[in-house]
Amino acid sequence: MKYSLFVRSPAKADIRKAALWYELQRPGLGREFVHQVDAALNRLTENPQQYQMLYREVRRAIVHRFPYGAFYRVEADKIIVFCVTDLRQDPATWKARVPPK
Repeated sequence: MKYSLFVRSPAKADIRKAALWYELQRPGLGREFVHQVDAALNRLTENPQQYQMLYREVRRAIVHRFPYGAFYRVEADKIIVFCVTDLRQDPATWKARVPPK
């Protein structure tokens, strides 16, 4: 089954903010971060159940090379990404952004 991927605006803002920070640390690193996030999101569309459920049907895909995770929920044939955050942050950060079902 092929799933449609929807990345909510706050998650897109998370990605832009982190990419900018990484780019300021070293030119090209921001692009690499975005590339790795895209790769993680592409893996979701192939098999969203590959990641374990963490909280209220929310799953987390790990972004390779960076301490970030993409938090999402599967609803029918859709994958809704609502947060992309630094995993070293307090879990309350992403839990507060879990959309109601």
